[in-house]
Amino acid sequence: MNLSRSRIIVAVATLLWVAHVAVCVSLGANSPGPFLSDLIQLVLGVLVIGSMLLAADRSEGMARAFWRLGVAAYGLWTIAQALGVYNDLARTPVVSWVTNLLFCFWFAPLAMALFLDPEHETGRIDAILVLDFVQAMLICVAAYVYFFYLPKSDTVLSHEVWAPYFGGYALVALAFVLRAIFAHSRDVRVLFGSMGLFLSLSGCVDALYYYGPGQILKTGQWFDLLWSVLLVVPMVIATAWKQAEAPVIPLEPKRAKRIYAEVSYLLYPVLVLIMSLRIAQQRLMLAALVVLLSFISSSARMLVTQSRMMLAKEALRREASRDSLTSLWNHKAILEILERELLRSERDHQPVGVIMVDVDHFKKVNDSRGHVAGDAVLRIIASGIAAMVRPYDSVGRYGGEEFLIIAPGCGLGETWELAERVRTHVASCSIMAGGAPVQVTLSLGVATGENSADLEKALSGADAALYRAKAAGRNRVEPSLGRAASAGQGTAPTAERDFWI
Repeated sequence: MNLSRSRIIVAVATLLWVAHVAVCVSLGANSPGPFLSDLIQLVLGVLVIGSMLLAADRSEGMARAFWRLGVAAYGLWTIAQALGVYNDLARTPVVSWVTNLLFCFWFAPLAMALFLDPEHETGRIDAILVLDFVQAMLICVAAYVYFFYLPKSDTVLSHEVWAPYFGGYALVALAFVLRAIFAHSRDVRVLFGSMGLFLSLSGCVDALYYYGPGQILKTGQWFDLLWSVLLVVPMVIATAWKQAEAPVIPLEPKRAKRIYAEVSYLLYPVLVLIMSLRIAQQRLMLAALVVLLSFISSSARMLVTQSRMMLAKEALRREASRDSLTSLWNHKAILEILERELLRSERDHQPVGVIMVDVDHFKKVNDSRGHVAGDAVLRIIASGIAAMVRPYDSVGRYGGEEFLIIAPGCGLGETWELAERVRTHVASCSIMAGGAPVQVTLSLGVATGENSADLEKALSGADAALYRAKAAGRNRVEPSLGRAASAGQGTAPTAERDFWI
């Protein structure tokens, strides 16, 4: 569907270029030739944006981000062209100034593609990249005003200003080409290579306009056809684009930038401030606006960076305390919780219940159904145990197929009742693995502690009770005092819940 739309866009663009030829030949610089010429180019710019949006829809990962940056670049170009069409009808100095500025730096968003990482891009434009682009555009605006507007107060750049401009433009085009040459990815080579060649061609046409035959021509004459060709070329590139490689899923997280790389971004507001001091001598409000926008952008970047650092810290903290398979507390964390609850019980004079849980004959599940099915069964059991405890109880994976439950404020009787509720719930679950049912039962040992000195005693007591439950036939709860509480008494529980793996 996207390809058919792309072909329609190219067909319409071809017809528009033919119409442009007719306008330039028949009307030239005579009214309404310049207006029609600029209007046709404006429509071509909109078609370029449409073709790049379709290319982004067909892409994933870095390629999608690349085309979205292209849309942003041609969005600036289209705004400039729309202002140019308005100027054909009612010429305004301020509009001419803004139009010239946007035409000079329309490619800045596309240049930001050089900072895309093909191994870690998700297809979304990173907020940090956007804020850095805003700072870069503020530098461009400040430089434009500092080097051109204040000294010249004209709407056409002088040759001494064009020289460094073309130098910077050439560096961007060269960077695209070099990245294509040294890239290992075929998609990266195609994207950056084709766009690098296009930027080189665009720079040559611009040079011909300001240093060659174009400088004596007016809008509507034959040179406008070259501008139209420069709009058709990226449209064809976007239409022909077809992603050949799946996005790379990194096995390791993206490495953080070195501190010296981050410090380099501090140069942006410094450069803006230095140039704004000169601008403020003649245009105080303009200088204040540029500095304010730079401050907002820098502050937003700092806040985004700080937020990401906090999220990363929280993720590391969670990863360090949670079991990766079951998402329960891990061995270290559950023991720390037990120690903390025993300290609180010593202060509040309330007992703490400790339940040691073991999955009966779990090795048979791994041997008969495989470790993948065994892991899934463990996750279901962990979920079942967590569903049966109180909100302020804690459940952790003690090791292998063993779990530990901490129940604050529970004596031996209440702890036994909680353990029995957990045992009954898990035994009533009907689990299907590989199309066959898996019956899972638990053996549980319960104990209590009343102060911090009881930590080892409570653990060893619950562990000893667990071994008695297993020796007595499994699928039962044993208290540490030695009194058995068999679950086998009475009718067996019926299957109430189905789990399919």
